Amino acid sequence: MDMKNKYKYELTRICLIYLVLGSIWILFSDRLAGLLSDNTETLTIISTYKGWFYVIITALILYYLLEKSFSKIELAEAQILQNHQELTAAHQELEATNEEISQQYDELKSYMNLLRINQDRSYRAQALAHVGNWELDLENKTMWASTEAFKIYGIEQDTSYIPLERPQELVHKEDRPLLDSALYLLIHHEGKYDVIYRINREVDGIERIIHSVAILEQNSEGKPRKILGVIRDITEQHMADKQIRYFAEHDAVTGLYNRRFFEEEILKINKETKAIGILVCDVDGLKLVNDTLGHQEGDKYLISCAQILNKSCPINSVIARIGGDEFAIILKDVKEDEINQVYITIQKRVEKYNRQTLPIPLSISIGITYCHSCDPNKISQALKEAEEKMYFNKLLQSQSTRSRTVDLLMKTLEARDYITEGHTDRLQKMVEEIAVRIGMSEPEISKLILFARFHDIGKVGIRDAILFKPGKLDKDEFEEMKKHSEIGFRIANSSPDLAYISDFVLKHHEWWNGEGYPLGLVGKEIPLECRILSIADAYDSMSNDRPYRKAMNYSERIEELHRFSGVQFDPCLVSVFTEMMGEIC
Repeated sequence: MDMKNKYKYELTRICLIYLVLGSIWILFSDRLAGLLSDNTETLTIISTYKGWFYVIITALILYYLLEKSFSKIELAEAQILQNHQELTAAHQELEATNEEISQQYDELKSYMNLLRINQDRSYRAQALAHVGNWELDLENKTMWASTEAFKIYGIEQDTSYIPLERPQELVHKEDRPLLDSALYLLIHHEGKYDVIYRINREVDGIERIIHSVAILEQNSEGKPRKILGVIRDITEQHMADKQIRYFAEHDAVTGLYNRRFFEEEILKINKETKAIGILVCDVDGLKLVNDTLGHQEGDKYLISCAQILNKSCPINSVIARIGGDEFAIILKDVKEDEINQVYITIQKRVEKYNRQTLPIPLSISIGITYCHSCDPNKISQALKEAEEKMYFNKLLQSQSTRSRTVDLLMKTLEARDYITEGHTDRLQKMVEEIAVRIGMSEPEISKLILFARFHDIGKVGIRDAILFKPGKLDKDEFEEMKKHSEIGFRIANSSPDLAYISDFVLKHHEWWNGEGYPLGLVGKEIPLECRILSIADAYDSMSNDRPYRKAMNYSERIEELHRFSGVQFDPCLVSVFTEMMGEIC
């Protein structure tokens, strides 16, 4: 019953009580008064007292009833207030709980986002590192693998679970026993599972090298429950390691073993080796080739030597480049005549190479020795003996090798320009005539004629693109062209036949006014031979077509010589030369 109806009920009850009491009082009080007295005055007094009595009685009854009702109302209001307070407290607690739930939801949402971010990072990290992880459930016989693991094996991913047999079928048949053995030892003996094996990817069949590591997880009873593992594609790393090992043991230019590997091989020679043969080889004239044609041509020279040595020695030989132009060979378990046969084979192949290859002849000085004992001291002594023999042979043939090399370089220069040889002949005649006119001695004239022939030998070291450029050389190209004087000096200086004209070769582009190269000499600081040659060389050059200009007529040539008299040329020699050419022409 609600409060409103409850109040109505109490009011109705009070009114009914009052009505009943009033009716009873009126009905019985009048009869009682009539029985007590018939006197009107007495009846009036009785009626007055009866009224007061009624009022008092009804007031008391009303007070009692109202007090009782108000008590109930107060009790109800107190109960309502208490209920309200309880409801308020419950509401506040509910709000606090709701706020806590909301906070927990936000935290859970944040954790979920963080988990997704970490998962994404994990996936990206696995992809970047080519690392995938896998789990093998031994109880349910199921295998789970990460996305990157599927990619590594080249398997199209429909689900994260896969039959174990499917990736196993991709393992190289030679490596499958290794993988099976490692898995068996891990499960049954808690052995180490750390294997490197090859696979052929399912999607394209490409061979990759895989490194896999795994651990065993046991259940509460100590029985194998699950295998947790990771795989990594180490193909590129394996290739890089292989390349690093190769370059650590091999010479970068020739591809032969290097000195480090050679020395380690000597230390590895054991008592089971019956005897060894040692050959020490030195490439003659390598410095001359490097100085004249450049280090790129010098490298080709070394490579040719390495190829000859490779073809001349048994397969199990250790052939190494142990220095700039030095090679060493170890022949194991050989007889002395077999070493000599290798020596002869090398010489024959060098001769064959020189018949087929120009311009630089290959010359190899070789020292050989035979060691019956594999004692390290004996081997070291044998190696030293082979080196001494090689140096002795090098001394015997070094002079002839240099002379032959210089001649071939000159022929190479002549072959590169069809006018060069004719130019040399004309130049020799002109410088000889000038030398006679100014009274030079016969030995000086002979030296001058030889100089005229070889003055431009350094051009063998200049690129054809510069030598035959149809237009004017730019700054960098001219700087490279200027180097031919220094290259020619080194070539001439290396040959006993040309050493005494090497200074002329170096200075033949000096100018009278000091603006020439490479030393900037002035006037008579320039050797007389160089001053004579510069006039004759310029005149003959102007007489013929060049890639950058047409030939000049006689008058133009003479005018050009006078224009540069005292600038490029010795004025006195210009007068002698023009007078000589006037008589000839």
